[in-house]
Amino acid sequence: MPRLIYTALFYFISPFYFLRLAWKGIKNIDYLKRWPERLGFVKNLSSQKDVLWVHAVSVGEVNASLPLLRSLLDTYQNLDLLVTTTTPTGSEMLRRTMGNRIKHQYIPIDLPYCIKKFLNFWKPKALLILETEIWPNIIHECNKREIFIGIINARLSEKSKKNYLNIKSLINPSLDKIDLLVAQYNSDKKRFNELIKEKDIKLSGNLKYEIEIPSELANISNTIKDSWSIEGENRPILIAASTHETEEEIILESFSELLRSMNNALLIICPRHPERFSQVYNLILKKNFKVARRSKKDQVDSNIEVLLGDTMGELNLLYSVSDIAFVGGSLIDHGGQNIIEPASLGKPICSGPNLRNFEDVAMELEKAEALKIIYTSKDITNYCLDLLNNEAEIQRLGEASLLVTKKNKGALQKILSHLAPYLDNNFLKTT
Repeated sequence: MPRLIYTALFYFISPFYFLRLAWKGIKNIDYLKRWPERLGFVKNLSSQKDVLWVHAVSVGEVNASLPLLRSLLDTYQNLDLLVTTTTPTGSEMLRRTMGNRIKHQYIPIDLPYCIKKFLNFWKPKALLILETEIWPNIIHECNKREIFIGIINARLSEKSKKNYLNIKSLINPSLDKIDLLVAQYNSDKKRFNELIKEKDIKLSGNLKYEIEIPSELANISNTIKDSWSIEGENRPILIAASTHETEEEIILESFSELLRSMNNALLIICPRHPERFSQVYNLILKKNFKVARRSKKDQVDSNIEVLLGDTMGELNLLYSVSDIAFVGGSLIDHGGQNIIEPASLGKPICSGPNLRNFEDVAMELEKAEALKIIYTSKDITNYCLDLLNNEAEIQRLGEASLLVTKKNKGALQKILSHLAPYLDNNFLKTT
């Protein structure tokens, strides 16, 4: 009964879902495209092999899934990988990184008619959901067709747990239909067990630690830094990455203070959402900074104070040229963005206090002194000035970041070992 009520409500609000897409499309035209896919229609795609369906919501989940996707393709020769996303940015990331090695479309909205149309075409043997996307109708329809369902790299914050407890009669039957649930940490496992006590939950660690750093990145980074140097000396470079609305104002205020003591510094700002690129560019101009746009290939000469990272897929490159990283989504009540990426590149990190999405990672980085929690623009200014005047400390904290990421690798192999009993029986292994 709770699922039927949920479905009726979803039918009622579905027009508002598409109105929201249209509203987002004003700033990012990609939200106006491919709407039939969101209703379960498939266009210009086909499959002659057994299909394994992987769902990765957006850029963060897609990035985390890449080592897994490549491993699955290498291990099982009769496999067609269908990867669904929700956002255009996730879709674009897949296109650039995986190309035609995988099939891709948007996930259908969680209505029976749309899901049945999608499943009738693809007939997947298994569904793997990254992190925690619990769609009751998708799970119900897959379970009815005896499709294996796994949630991997699963995380559950305290806030999400409380929200799910409020709709336990809807969520619990869905979780009960999951064949395999692999949580990141014991803290996630305990929260899941508060929702559904009898569930046998496995552990893997965080798949985001499996990030692959290209061997040539260091040389490319050094070349870029040299091209941005002033009179043969590399500039102090700060990056504010994955920022959300209001955070850029705080960062720019802090950077304005920092420039009084270090007038050759360069700030890179990378907003989280592409539809905000122009808005942030106008904010930087309004604050009277001399700005270059990465998307326009503007020259970063000695006059440029701020570089707007308004491109997709270059975040690791921009992290690599920076001395200190601020990671956004943390000065607002969003839960934080991926602090593992700058850590894997050996960067000292600062972040706001709202890190529920990376709670265990943050605790470990903070314990190693590689992560500094800040609250105000003045905190950021003081932290950056202290480090930029102490090269040895930058090196020490960067090494501490790297050590944390190296210690926590291994999630991929654990996930694959948990999946193997099913996958080995249903997909032909490469010899």
